[in-house]
Amino acid sequence: MTETSLAPLKILIVEDSEQMRILLLALLEAMSITDILIAEDGEKGLALYMETAPDIVITDGAMTPMDGYELTNRIRTAPENPNPYVPIIMLSGHLEKKHVEKARASGVTEYLAKPVSWQTLYERLVAIVSNPSFFVRTPTYLGPDRRRETDELFRGPIEQNNTTQPRSTAEILPLDAIRKPSLIRTK
Repeated sequence: MTETSLAPLKILIVEDSEQMRILLLALLEAMSITDILIAEDGEKGLALYMETAPDIVITDGAMTPMDGYELTNRIRTAPENPNPYVPIIMLSGHLEKKHVEKARASGVTEYLAKPVSWQTLYERLVAIVSNPSFFVRTPTYLGPDRRRETDELFRGPIEQNNTTQPRSTAEILPLDAIRKPSLIRTK
């Protein structure tokens, strides 16, 4: 079994709770990640993101003056952003369906419950690095493709025989547009 090293990652934490920032910092350092940037709210987080281009963003959902949903949306849609495909993990104490759907609609890559454990955060980071999502661009959405697998068995007979018409108005972005092979290290 190979082990993925997360040490080369540059991670931006955007979190208004000092206790949660301390916890996340300790968890990431325990994973040998040392290039960690911290912002106390979405506005500062967006500015730091644009200045530093981190590999992954970990954000709280509920913050003021800019929350994690707006931060995600701005990262995904800002014309001056060099990497709108950056993986974004949202942490939240709000697990109701409406919050999860709002996070999905804003373009988050993963949505995790607070308080997050080392194991859960590590597994999600490894999954993001080892198997990045395809991204979908539509007139109203840019974010990860929510289909975990594409299987020909799940396509209907009309779609299977219709190779001349697009299946949707979504543009599936190529994997190499978001994959960063230099981040993947195995032992």
